[in-house]
Amino acid sequence: MENRLQTILDCISEADSLNLYFITRKEKENLVGRRRALDKYDFSTLRVDINEDVSGYLRNLVQEQIQHAINKRLEMLPYEVIADDQEQIFTYSELNKVGSFAKVINEQLPSRTAIQTMQDFNDLSNQGLIWAYCVELSYIDDSTRKYMYTFRKLNAGNIVVDENDNNPRLTKNLMALFNTQSNKLEKFKGGAIKLDASIDCVFYSNIFYILQKSQFETMVGLAEDFQEQALSVVRELNQLDKIVGLEHITAEIGKNTAIHKKLVRLQKLHNYGTLDNSMITKMKKAAKAEDYKLKIDANGKILIENTKDVDMVIKLLCDYYKQGVVTGKNYGTYAGKYFDNAESAGK
Repeated sequence: MENRLQTILDCISEADSLNLYFITRKEKENLVGRRRALDKYDFSTLRVDINEDVSGYLRNLVQEQIQHAINKRLEMLPYEVIADDQEQIFTYSELNKVGSFAKVINEQLPSRTAIQTMQDFNDLSNQGLIWAYCVELSYIDDSTRKYMYTFRKLNAGNIVVDENDNNPRLTKNLMALFNTQSNKLEKFKGGAIKLDASIDCVFYSNIFYILQKSQFETMVGLAEDFQEQALSVVRELNQLDKIVGLEHITAEIGKNTAIHKKLVRLQKLHNYGTLDNSMITKMKKAAKAEDYKLKIDANGKILIENTKDVDMVIKLLCDYYKQGVVTGKNYGTYAGKYFDNAESAGK
C-alpha cells in the first residue's frame, strides 16, 4: 500500500502543471420511465483560471493528504459498501458502476482543450448545481504526458454569492471581509467558493483511491443509488412471502440512510434466497445473542412490528453474528469478506 501511495506522491512532486475544474450536476431532461440514480444526472466540467497562491495551496493540500495517509500506514482494501470502522483507504476501479459520473473521467477531462473556462458564477449555475471540484496534476513519464486527478465534493455551505444575485440555484449568504484600508468589516461583492483542506479521492492509473468514503459515494452517485437498491431488496423479500410487516422496512428506508447500505450488503450476500422454515429456526436461535425473541406469526412467517424488529431481522439475514474460526469467540458486524469454506479463511 505504501508503495502505491508513494508512487502517487512522487508523481505529484514531479507535476509541472496544475489545473482546477468545477464539476456541476443537473437532472437529465425528458427522462422517460424509471431510471437509476446513477443515470438520472448529467455532469459537466468547467475550467477555472487560478493564480499562483491558489495553485500552490492546492498542490500542497494534495501532497499533505497523501503524505498523511502514508504516515498513518492506513490499510488499503478493495471498496466494500460496508467496511470495518477503522480508518482505511479503498480502491475502486469499476467506472462502469458510477453511471453518468464516469463521463467526467472518460470523456470530459481527457478532452481538456475543449472544456469551457469559467467567466462568472452564471457559467456554473447555467450548467447545474455546483457539485465538486477537481484538481488535475500532469507530469512527463517516458516522454508521455500523464494525468492524475483529485476530487472533493462541495456542499451548499462552500458557496457564497452576493445577496443581490437573483440566481435561485446558488446559496444566498452574506460574506463580510475586513478591509485593511478602511479598517471596517464590509460586505463582500461577487462570489466565493471555500476549498476545504481535504480531498475525497485520487484518480490515478484508472483507479480511485478513496480517502473519504461517504463523500466519494455521494459525489459519484452511489449513495443515492443505495436507496433505490434498498427498496428493490424489500420488493424481493415481499415475493418470498416469508416476512410480514415489510412496510416497516420501507418506512425506515425513507428516513434512515444507515439502513440503505445494510440492505445493499444483504442484496450482495443474497442470504434471503434460501429463506425457509429451517433458516428461520436458525435465525431465532441467533437472535438470542441480543436477548431478542424473533417474532413469528401463526403461519410461521417472520413478523416485523417496529423499528427494533427491522434492525434485528436485517442483522439476522446479513449474518451479523459471526464466530471466529481460531478462538471461537462471537462477534457482531455487517462487514466481512466471504470465504467459500473455513479452510480458505485461514490461508
